Amino acid sequence: MNTPRPLFFSDLVAFNTEQHRNLRLPAQRKNFAFAASATLLPLTVAEVGAAVRHYPIVFVQEGETVALVALTGLPGTGNRFVDAKGEWRADSYVPAYVRGYPFIAVRPAPGAEPIIAFDPNAADFKDKNGQPLIGSDGQPGEQLKGILAFHGEYQGLAERTHVIAAALKAEGVLEEGQLNVQLPGNPQATPIGGFLVVSEARLRALSPEALKRLMDLDAIGLAYAHLLSMGNLAQLVDADPVKRNANSPARTRNSKKSGE
Repeated sequence: MNTPRPLFFSDLVAFNTEQHRNLRLPAQRKNFAFAASATLLPLTVAEVGAAVRHYPIVFVQEGETVALVALTGLPGTGNRFVDAKGEWRADSYVPAYVRGYPFIAVRPAPGAEPIIAFDPNAADFKDKNGQPLIGSDGQPGEQLKGILAFHGEYQGLAERTHVIAAALKAEGVLEEGQLNVQLPGNPQATPIGGFLVVSEARLRALSPEALKRLMDLDAIGLAYAHLLSMGNLAQLVDADPVKRNANSPARTRNSKKSGE
């Protein structure tokens, strides 16, 4: 496929029930080593209620798209939620994007219908206890049906999230964010940037018309959830407090459905 490779994917192959009828996959993933170095993980608006309890949530500009992401680490730290054994931190929410790997829904061309693709090099396919995705009758098994439903839902939620995030940016609510973080072993505070955050001042200054536009998209709830989530920053730097400057995002303070 000529589609750019998404996060985690070393290759991207369109799934075909005939060509890939011998693929096997474990019923449940226990190892997340593939996500061990990822410090930004995509989120959808449906996940915010769960993710806000564990991660700082910010926005990033990706070309023409404004994406919603969870911060799972800082430069040089790797993913603080995946240990040396590849296990996700107990009792912490695992983002749907992570749970969906090694499959993903992609549009092969702008405006085209999404198709299911996968990473043929994923470790999941090498598991000896994997279950066949295609039944002896050549039809999708229950696990594959679940995968297809999961990614169909996720694709719709991801696109809705991009619309909401783009609306926040278009209304001038988002601004460049920066943190000064004291990383372990470094006596100097390290500036961390490259993301967008909600300006509380701009949010309060919205005109009634702009406020209504954002409320109609459910964007106001997302904006305040983002601000609340920044209280999770400290746990990304061991026990060291995160030092915020004037541009800080905050001055005060498995798989079911894809967003659960």
